[in-house]
Amino acid sequence: MHKMILGSIEVLHELVQFVQQLDDDSYHCSPKPLFDSPIGNHVRHILDIYQALMQSEHNLIDYDQRRRGAEVETKRFAALKELVIIENWLLSLPQEQFDEVKIVKTEVCLSQQNSERFTSTLGRELCFASSHATHHLALLVAIARSLSVQVNGQLGIAPATASFLRQQADLTD
Repeated sequence: MHKMILGSIEVLHELVQFVQQLDDDSYHCSPKPLFDSPIGNHVRHILDIYQALMQSEHNLIDYDQRRRGAEVETKRFAALKELVIIENWLLSLPQEQFDEVKIVKTEVCLSQQNSERFTSTLGRELCFASSHATHHLALLVAIARSLSVQVNGQLGIAPATASFLRQQADLTD
């Protein structure tokens, strides 16, 4: 398995583990004033990034397409089902597609609607999606803790941090 695929699958498995630890109320509760968005909205956002990669047409990856209000925001089972679909897509990707040139479209301004287009590759965007998911997962752990939900505190650790922690452990052995 290609290491980029492995990285995405690892973080998606962490997300599955996290979502399975929640109950439905925790999944769609907004713990104000600390957080404005419920866990389900963040999960939907992670899924939207992967969906943009899966649905890219004519070599265009459109990160501006969001599914706000979709079932995956409020129903854990829908999010878990979609995570399986994304994993199956990742496992079916031929390695030669990783270097294919893509055009990435994304909004770049807060004050007005303004999108830019950039060149990238599917491999680079898979790397971004995995990193993006990891950082959201770290935030999701914080939201869950604010709701008094016990979750695995090791979720959402970046790969470079995991390597650093392994090196530190080797030094103490």
